[in-house]
Amino acid sequence: MKMASSINKMHILLCLLLATLTTMAQGQTRIGFYGTTCPTVQTIVQATVRSAFQTNPAVAAGLLRMFFHDCFVLGCDASVLVSGPSTERTAPPNLSLVGFEVIDAAKTQIETVCPGVVSCADILALAARDAVVLTGGTAWSLPTGRRDGLVSRASDTVNLPAFNDPISVQISKFADKNLNTQDLVALVGGHTIGTAACAVFSYRLYNFSGTNQPDPDINPAFLPQLRALCPNGGNASTRVALDTGSVNRFDTSYFVNVRNGRGVLESDAKLLSNPTTQTFVQRFSGAAGVPALNFNDEFARAMVKLGNTELKTGSQGEIRRMVSSFNKMHILLCLLLATLTTGAQGQTRIGFYDTTCPTFQTIVQTTVQSAFRSNPAVAAGLLRMFFHDCFVLGCDASVLLSGPSTERTAPPNLSLVGFEVIDAAKLQIETACPGVVSCADILALAARDAVVLAGGIGWRVPTGRRDGLVSQASNTVNLPAFNDPISGHTIGTAACAVFSYRLYNFSGTNQPDPDINPVFLPQLRRLCPNGGNGSTRVALDTGSVNRFDTSYFVNVRNGRGVLESDAKLMSNPTTRTLVQRFSGAVGGPALRFTNEFAISMVKLGNTELKTGSQGEIRRLSESKAMLASYFL
Repeated sequence: MKMASSINKMHILLCLLLATLTTMAQGQTRIGFYGTTCPTVQTIVQATVRSAFQTNPAVAAGLLRMFFHDCFVLGCDASVLVSGPSTERTAPPNLSLVGFEVIDAAKTQIETVCPGVVSCADILALAARDAVVLTGGTAWSLPTGRRDGLVSRASDTVNLPAFNDPISVQISKFADKNLNTQDLVALVGGHTIGTAACAVFSYRLYNFSGTNQPDPDINPAFLPQLRALCPNGGNASTRVALDTGSVNRFDTSYFVNVRNGRGVLESDAKLLSNPTTQTFVQRFSGAAGVPALNFNDEFARAMVKLGNTELKTGSQGEIRRMVSSFNKMHILLCLLLATLTTGAQGQTRIGFYDTTCPTFQTIVQTTVQSAFRSNPAVAAGLLRMFFHDCFVLGCDASVLLSGPSTERTAPPNLSLVGFEVIDAAKLQIETACPGVVSCADILALAARDAVVLAGGIGWRVPTGRRDGLVSQASNTVNLPAFNDPISGHTIGTAACAVFSYRLYNFSGTNQPDPDINPVFLPQLRRLCPNGGNGSTRVALDTGSVNRFDTSYFVNVRNGRGVLESDAKLMSNPTTRTLVQRFSGAVGGPALRFTNEFAISMVKLGNTELKTGSQGEIRRLSESKAMLASYFL
């Protein structure tokens, strides 16, 4: 079990509690909710959707699907419209949604006429209804009065019905939303308009369930038509009508197609695998021998029922001013909660855990030592991880958090190693001293112990840091890069992909970087041939990859710096002098590298500290970093 990469549930729950902003007063949706406060809302939405439909009829299916995906996740609260890292909009099932610009256009006009009155959730519900009408469906009276949600998380989309769900799973997912089997079949009938990419169903055409044969549920006469549209190995993004012959008409031909084995998606075909859903398909399609059901009427009834799923009304949620972002006040409130600062401040100090967890340092030391014996490269990994952590929002272990759009997913951090070492230490420490030692302090000590194992000297690490509550990939933009003007390394490696441009085509010259020692160049080119394996790793300190010593500075001084940032240390008079002093060059007063490194590490470790009652002492690491998405 990992112990260093999740935000404590209590703070997530507190933020969710704040997000609901419910003051006991409750409300309900009703017909004519905006009759006096914004009487033109329906006219504005209708005209906006009509204009978009005239330009692109496919937008109708997009709006209907968007409404469905919104309601199925935390209710019909427009959370699918919110943009930003790790929001619902970024989840794989939602990446192909279209029509956001229609809701934006309608909201802009409505805010001009009735500012702060009409929710995005109601605009989306009205737009979906109007889209159906424009494609030939019948209109229905739509209750309004929804409020917009304050939470949008990609992780919450896991229960969206999928294109390959068995019928039992479909029935279960709809039942969870208080929708019965008839509702399911009626709402899936929305596939009468719209399309799907070949990538979503082509496995049915060539290699269904690993058989190298097509799905036997596909009508053999229909199979060549689908294969012609989606050839094996062809363009996976090609879109195919879900209702063959009637792609932009809202009618019952979809059910006729499904009944005749011409369902495009596996989930559509599976409607015939269950006696109850099969009967509804037959009734909606007008099959002989069963009492007919009016699809338009039942679809409208199911849409109203779906639209009342997990409602936010009254004083819950908010009336969002912008479609794609939460109102700033709620963001600030949530951020205020996230800091959890009560006014009391603390400081790091030597011996912070002497009474509360006296074995803490020993546990970290033995854990790092064990990892180093198995793989000496882990020392450089832990040191680099600490540096990357401290440089982003301070030394708060935010780099350890896993999940979409966390710091850990940012390009500079994808090559970090050693997470398992921190996890192992945290697990042991939680057993000995539960809820006492922060992941930030474990990482700080691990980095120190890694340096010692590689041959550096030890130093006393002040402790008492708290773990951060925010981890966003976007915050890593200011991390020093391999081609920044200045930087420094002594243990560890870099992939050829990071520096090979220096060997063959520096600054577009088709020549090597002139800062590379000509004698050193052939050695690097042998390790990283032009067009070779970009993942091959090369020592940053040639001849001393796992030893913490001054040879790195000797190499840099002699034009044998591997990274451009290392070489650039010689381009500035001040940094060049320090390189010379650390390397023991003749003609200048020497500086003891290990001592100065220790001083700098303590200084770095005190960057943007969270202490006292700020942040938290993180306990778990199994769940993703969810809280960050509330602030976007």
